[in-house]
Amino acid sequence: MNFLPPDGNIDYEAHVSANTQQLYEETLVLRSQIGDESAFEELLKLYGPPLLFFTRKMMQTSPHLVEDVTQEIWLAIYKGLPGLLDAGKFRPWAFRIARDRIYREYRRRKLALEALEECHVEELPDAGSVNAIVDVEELHRGLDAISPQHREVLVLCFLEEMSYEEIAGVTGSTLGTVRSRIHYAKRALRNALEPKRS
Repeated sequence: MNFLPPDGNIDYEAHVSANTQQLYEETLVLRSQIGDESAFEELLKLYGPPLLFFTRKMMQTSPHLVEDVTQEIWLAIYKGLPGLLDAGKFRPWAFRIARDRIYREYRRRKLALEALEECHVEELPDAGSVNAIVDVEELHRGLDAISPQHREVLVLCFLEEMSYEEIAGVTGSTLGTVRSRIHYAKRALRNALEPKRS
């Protein structure tokens, strides 16, 4: 009897490595929930840089506020951590806290958020691949030029490599809405980059 999948190609090292990392992070979350300060400091080391990057990208019009908002995000994470029921959902939960705090700052400063086109994209053609962009500086300039809602889904999907389900959790959206936003965000990014290429 053959117990291997049909193709027989399994990357065991990558699978074990990913599972080990996930278990390690879940253990850090559980230890943090019972008051282990060193475990929380380790979570801060792991997730501090990506959350800071996300905050910078989302608040690129107010760079002077990034440090204060990031501090507030981590304070909210610290206070809310005992209530997190699934340690495996820490990453999207933490990004949701960051997103909520950033949007609260938008509302406080009365920054207008564009209404986004929403639709289901099962039948829509591809709006252009973000992966085709090779110039990192050009990519970041393009991201800064598009709306916050478009920027957030592209950062979460392509830079943070979150699944659509995780992005839905972060943004409080349905999977169909996430697909739609990513479709239109890719189009907006392509449009923002095209004049710079000609």
